[in-house]
Amino acid sequence: MTHIIGDHSGWLRVKLEPSGTIIALPEYVKVELVKTKDARDYFTIIEGAHKGKEASVKESNLGTMAMYRGAAKLVFDINKGELSYDSGKIAKAITYPSKPTPKGTHFIQIPDFPHEGGRTYLGKTPYALSWLYLGVGNAVSGSAGNDRYLHTGLGSLGCVTVNPDDWTALYKHIILSRVGDGKNVGTITVV
Repeated sequence: MTHIIGDHSGWLRVKLEPSGTIIALPEYVKVELVKTKDARDYFTIIEGAHKGKEASVKESNLGTMAMYRGAAKLVFDINKGELSYDSGKIAKAITYPSKPTPKGTHFIQIPDFPHEGGRTYLGKTPYALSWLYLGVGNAVSGSAGNDRYLHTGLGSLGCVTVNPDDWTALYKHIILSRVGDGKNVGTITVV
């Protein structure tokens, strides 16, 4: 399986074809190589927010050895401020007390685009711009709870916000997890 190789922040800028629009894809997003021409790889994006679109990138930015695992299963205990994953690992996490992430189980989607809100934490984790939408459909900013993410930070407005010291290990675990539907990496159960 061919996939995107991200830069130090876990993202790669690619050109949509034929429009030429530049977008960013997260590392490990699966793609299907169509051809290589004039030192560019042309491919179809087969999962994530840009699924089905055609794109190209300079050669040597696609990989073939990623070892994907099954769906991630995270549990966030709001009262303890703990997010458990990968058979007992714990990350410190919070949500906004007045508008918490609703209790229950939510899908965790493949990162959609680099989120500038994480820029403050790049000194603590290279993956601070990588946020994963919680839910079905697509995030809609400011839309009555349809904009909740799993991301790093020290404050929360209703997302599940993971302490920057714990984000890199958690992110490396979930970015290689897949539900198998071309959209989600796993689930998070909020208790």
